[in-house]
Amino acid sequence: MWCMSVIAAPPRDARLDLRMTSANRALISEAAELNGTSLTEYVMSAAVRAARQDVLEGRVLRLDPAAWDDFIAALDDPDTEAMAQLRTHTTRWDK
Repeated sequence: MWCMSVIAAPPRDARLDLRMTSANRALISEAAELNGTSLTEYVMSAAVRAARQDVLEGRVLRLDPAAWDDFIAALDDPDTEAMAQLRTHTTRWDK
């Protein structure tokens, strides 16, 4: 007996509506067709890929070796009075 496992995709429960020029729509439609995907799948794939890249770049800290050494030294320095107060400060939204 042959058995195939199926993984259900999460439901699509959100919408994103876009307004664009006819020229942009035609270009995106042509690209989707060339890739053998629907317009929706093409736009979603491109947007998610770009968003992942932007989020990754926003989370990564890139420093040259000298700046890295300065960063590590600053972390190793003892707290100033102001920094110690910031570490124990409770924000209004945490109260």
